[in-house]
Amino acid sequence: MTTHSLETDLDVSVTEVIADWDRPGDLREHWRIATGLGWTAILDDFPDQRELLDAACGAVTALARGGIALPLRQTLVARAAAEVPLSTEDAIAGHPAAQGIWAPIADVLVGADGAPAEAGRDFAGRPYSVSSSPEIPLRVAALSEILRCQEMLGAAQGAFAEARRYVTERVQFGKPLAAIPAVRTTLGQLKVDVRQLETVTHEVRLRLFGDEAALAFALATARAVAAEVAPRIAQTAHQLHGAMGITYEAALHWRTKLLWADCDEGALWGDDGIADIPVDETALWSLTAPGDRGQRY
Repeated sequence: MTTHSLETDLDVSVTEVIADWDRPGDLREHWRIATGLGWTAILDDFPDQRELLDAACGAVTALARGGIALPLRQTLVARAAAEVPLSTEDAIAGHPAAQGIWAPIADVLVGADGAPAEAGRDFAGRPYSVSSSPEIPLRVAALSEILRCQEMLGAAQGAFAEARRYVTERVQFGKPLAAIPAVRTTLGQLKVDVRQLETVTHEVRLRLFGDEAALAFALATARAVAAEVAPRIAQTAHQLHGAMGITYEAALHWRTKLLWADCDEGALWGDDGIADIPVDETALWSLTAPGDRGQRY
């Protein structure tokens, strides 16, 4: 599965920038850097440019892979959905499609009625609010869900990398843990789960600008698969680490906290779209055909 160069470029750039960031660190300082480097404005001219979607996915994934929780994807969605461009580039923005995550500290709310009060903090330490959401256009909801899945994918990739590194470097009885067949098998199962999340996320991306029925099907599938594999990825990564996984030294928990929090966020959807999937064999078959990858995928 190949990707556009902009996705790779943003992924590499963000990864390099956040390499020495403290976790959780200074939110406002991290946000100042993110806005200064233009990460938050990627989707300002979004309507039908797949390259910009690729770039946004690269940035969101890299942040999560590094275990950094920032309101980047929420701001990207809000700026893409805004009918009038936001006046300030450094604003933290929110949109109802993001289910209230970061909304209590947002500088700008797009498509929402009034400023929400903070309802609490999620497992990743992000402030959130709970309110009824207005009707959200399918493509805006899909964009938000794509970026949530990309954030989960980044956190999952980070958790996998940490687990693989640990079992490779940790030596017991004169050999690394990875030399134990059961450990290798578990690591392989973890990689399969990460790959499954990557596949369904890419399928939604491929359908974002096409037929709405195919997009809705891919969206419902991505939500269902993410809800199943994301907790398993986090649990398996901690299983491979043992008690070490919850320590600051291991840094695994920054990835798994974000993974669990994003999975919980997905549960806030009142309608996951499953009920609208056709049961007719011919109609269902047409929706399961792979997305149009063109020349770049």
